[in-house]
Amino acid sequence: MTNIRRMFFGGNTVVGFYSLHNNIVNENRRKLYILKGMPGGGKSSLMKKIGEQLLNKNFTVEFHHCPTDPSSLDSIFIWELKTAIVDGTAPHIIEPVYPGLKDELIELAQFVDKKKLKLKEKEIIEAKAANKRAYFNVFSYLKAVKHIHDIIVEKNRHAVDFEKVNKKTKLIIDEIFSKKEMEVKNNIFKERHAFSAANSPKGLVDYTDTILKDIGTVYYVKGEKGTGKSTLIKKIYQIATIRDYTVEVYRNAIFPEKYETLIVKELDTCITSNENGEKYTTNIVDLNEFFNEKVIDRKDYEIYKLLMEKATLSLKEASKNHNIIENIYTPTIDYRGINKIKDNLLKEILSLA
Repeated sequence: MTNIRRMFFGGNTVVGFYSLHNNIVNENRRKLYILKGMPGGGKSSLMKKIGEQLLNKNFTVEFHHCPTDPSSLDSIFIWELKTAIVDGTAPHIIEPVYPGLKDELIELAQFVDKKKLKLKEKEIIEAKAANKRAYFNVFSYLKAVKHIHDIIVEKNRHAVDFEKVNKKTKLIIDEIFSKKEMEVKNNIFKERHAFSAANSPKGLVDYTDTILKDIGTVYYVKGEKGTGKSTLIKKIYQIATIRDYTVEVYRNAIFPEKYETLIVKELDTCITSNENGEKYTTNIVDLNEFFNEKVIDRKDYEIYKLLMEKATLSLKEASKNHNIIENIYTPTIDYRGINKIKDNLLKEILSLA
């Protein structure tokens, strides 16, 4: 594993905001630090600074980005120390399971000047209301994306020779599971789910390359919507879990029920339908070989693209309103107190080594 990986544990999807935050840590953790506070309160900056300093000390650090603002962090995880720092505020509300034992709440709202903030109450309420309206639009457009996607899949699947797809799937399964097993070192998670990409105000932000760099064998599955890419990956996942292998699953950023990338650690093997997988592939599986492309309705694809663009524009509007709120809070915060928290937290984490 390289020293840095990037991913998301939340997503703006066709079923609304989709949370996988319960996969950040598990019961094997040593420490979970939960930051509570306010917009613009320095939670992301605190995590970035600690993560960067730990990287400089050769720890393996995961940076978990915010889907609505990928330049910000929702959490970090330090593999060697089995320790995480997370933003526990909405929408990814995280509470301590083992308070005083493994989990610790850190309240940053103590550093807000409430008198200054009170003067901006009206602006905050207005920006919050505008933010809510923007997200209503985001998820309304994404719901519409699901409907047009279902239409496309229904049309396309009737032009797929699934008998040949199933034969190809069996060959791939036999090939993957004939590989010699290797020992999994520093095994913390038996099964873990996340997103390697997210729908953001900048469009699709994709960090898949950071999780594929060190994988020995990469199968890249390509094919039109409805050709069975996710189904193929799920079949391999099911066999891997039956055989008690250690797996990482990365969900599709738009359709979270779909599996986009699967890593089977004991076999040092990945199978992915993410386009970034093509850069690292050792084997290409082209399901379009079994698909009659004449059935494709380009107008449906154009509608799909337009709806995704409308969702992205609405995310930009939500981001703009969130920035207004952050800019109101920022001058009211005593960052000296937050920096002290950061320094003490780094010392405590390093003491776990």
